[in-house]
Amino acid sequence: MTDRDVWMKAGAILAEHGEMTADYIIDQITDALGDRIAVEDWRRVAAACDEITGARPQ
Repeated sequence: MTDRDVWMKAGAILAEHGEMTADYIIDQITDALGDRIAVEDWRRVAAACDEITGARPQ
């Protein structure tokens, strides 16, 4: 995934799952176990979600 793809996916996941985002990402990582690339992509998406939710309003 490109960096842009990661951030776009993170934004879409947050918009769709809101408070349940962490549960959704955990499910995706669990499904991806054994696929190192997929796990790394989901780790990056989770980090982007954390950055988005931790950002102060501008």
